[in-house]
Amino acid sequence: MTTVIIGAGLAGLSAAYHLKDGYEIFEREERVGGLCRSEKIDGFTFDYAIHILYSSNPYASKLIKILLGDNFQSLPRSSWVYSKGVYTHYPFQANTYGLPIEVVKECILGLIKAKYEGDKNQRPKNFEEWCIKTFGEGIARHFMIPFNKKVWSVDPKEMSFDWIQDRVPQPAIEEVVEGALCVQTKGFGPNAQFWYPRKGGIEELPRGFLFLLDKERIRLKSKVTGISIKKKLIYLDDGKKREYNNLISTIPLPQLIKMIVDTIPPEIKNAVNLLRSNSLLAVNLGIDRENISDKHWIYFPEDFYIFQRLSFPMNFSENMAPQGKSSITAEISVVDLQKIDKEALMDRVISDILLCGIIRDKTEVIFRNIFVLSPAYIIYDHSRKNAIDSIKDFLKEYYIYSCGRFGDWEYLNMDHSILSGKRVADEILQKQ
Repeated sequence: MTTVIIGAGLAGLSAAYHLKDGYEIFEREERVGGLCRSEKIDGFTFDYAIHILYSSNPYASKLIKILLGDNFQSLPRSSWVYSKGVYTHYPFQANTYGLPIEVVKECILGLIKAKYEGDKNQRPKNFEEWCIKTFGEGIARHFMIPFNKKVWSVDPKEMSFDWIQDRVPQPAIEEVVEGALCVQTKGFGPNAQFWYPRKGGIEELPRGFLFLLDKERIRLKSKVTGISIKKKLIYLDDGKKREYNNLISTIPLPQLIKMIVDTIPPEIKNAVNLLRSNSLLAVNLGIDRENISDKHWIYFPEDFYIFQRLSFPMNFSENMAPQGKSSITAEISVVDLQKIDKEALMDRVISDILLCGIIRDKTEVIFRNIFVLSPAYIIYDHSRKNAIDSIKDFLKEYYIYSCGRFGDWEYLNMDHSILSGKRVADEILQKQ
């Protein structure tokens, strides 16, 4: 039986690895990786926005270490929040020490009120209500709500909160109080210790699959232009066709449905129209000075700064920047890419970084560019789940299995994407 796989990102490569045989991958780019890729320019290496590895799943953890081999390294996270002109440890909710007294007081009293006066039987209606009910008015107002508005590009009232598990640390009240009284060094969350390749950037992870797969079955620079679900055919940009028994797709769900040349039921078209996402602009800067920061990344909840996060690739690995230089990636979520003036955006980013005191002068910037990720973040609004269930049920009737961040239309980490590819491969193998 032949299984055609569209897309050679982590999920597609993982699906092929777990199928072991009978697959053929079609990838429109000239190399594998999808958005899990890195570019080396003028001696600097930049990923397509920040990518770090960690997993609580034993199988995924073991496979990641196999893929990276001796290129694997584990790092203690150094992540921070910058607000009110002060650096505090991440997560904000457990580390308010050093912020203005009135802010600390509002955060602690708000949390106590939420914990002991809130109605525990009343389920929050949306993500904003969840933030207030879980952390209180202070923490919600000073960090959770403004930061998430920047990341998702939508009002948190429009979002559900079914994506939160293992993503938003929920420290005990004792830990929150301790973090208000002094600097605590305890690591919170699943990525307190994370993994990253020693050299080559994050693209080394998907490249690791190439040593485990039959390269003859991976068709690079081969774009799928159409799919006949009734004839079980894919159409390629070179005019050729391929038959399949099963089809695994890792491309965005809306794009997949648009590729189908057969008649689509109106309810499926309507479901696709309900799916929402935003785009991400990653502004990369090369700095003509070493050691501009000892941090891995910094969150910026305030609207005053255009970016929601800065990261410092040179601190992930010494091989990410030339000797004596530093590097920065600034992330900005947007809804409409057409309205973006890229040169003006890079100027604004540099000005805001200068105001933070991270660089001393604009002349320190010796390299700059922008990576565009679109789609980037999946919007977890209230119609998402039912829409996806309808689309996936329809696709499976025609032996089409959608997986990966954009195939599942979920906020998946890299380990989750690998497991998503394994899931559909296992499902296909069980039916044979």
